[in-house]
Amino acid sequence: MVEGVEVPEAVHRSGGGEPLLLLHGVLLTWQSWGAVLDDMAADHAVVAPTFPGHWGGPAAARPATVRALVDYCERLLDESGWDTAHIAGNSLGGWVALELAARGRARSCTAIAPAGLWRAPAAADSLLRKFRAFGPLIGLGPDRQPTMPTLLRSLLLPLLANRPAAVPNPLAKAMTAAITECAIVDDLAEDPALPTGFTGLAELDVPTTILLPAHDRVLPPHVYAPLTATPTLEVRPLPDLGHVPMLEAPDLITAEVRATIARAAATVRPA
Repeated sequence: MVEGVEVPEAVHRSGGGEPLLLLHGVLLTWQSWGAVLDDMAADHAVVAPTFPGHWGGPAAARPATVRALVDYCERLLDESGWDTAHIAGNSLGGWVALELAARGRARSCTAIAPAGLWRAPAAADSLLRKFRAFGPLIGLGPDRQPTMPTLLRSLLLPLLANRPAAVPNPLAKAMTAAITECAIVDDLAEDPALPTGFTGLAELDVPTTILLPAHDRVLPPHVYAPLTATPTLEVRPLPDLGHVPMLEAPDLITAEVRATIARAAATVRPA
């Protein structure tokens, strides 16, 4: 735990207007959306949960799987009275967002550095090997002592942001606190769906945007399968940004989410 950092509430709600669900990446919390939360709440009803088994989130049913996280988000949509919502997700949250879109729960979908779009199962294996090698350094796992907070930030932030100095200090502290408190890392690593990932991209029928940060040190561009634009799918790089680009360029991410929402508004659907 990082001194002076409060445990976040399980679900952040703000704003009013068309519904928007924001989903964070593995180890983190809804706080990773930073200034995007207030920007989008200006004209959207924003719901941003922390996933089960993550810092401040609800307890997770075991074993925790990607499918269970998707089920949790579907229940949250139901409890919010939303049949559908615009959905944006980062990393693991991007995979969950795509799964929700495949279930018909999305009006639009923005997936930022999404997990699950592997070039091959070996890509997921490589990611897990890197993650498990890094885990002891940051204090993940039973009976491990976490690294000193300042050193932990120096290790963590370059993985999340290409320009760590651009991340506001309170947000950097919150991310540092969150990363050592995730309780379902091993469960997710053993999820049998992990090597296959998300395979329904071609079937999505809502406006979808895949954003790939050029300086992603967690999921670099070479781990992705070839992604081809379609009438509903746009694929774009994010130059100069890292794996969690909301931390260092919230205005750009807000603009990208809004652009995908605008595509949905311009789509005329049969009655």
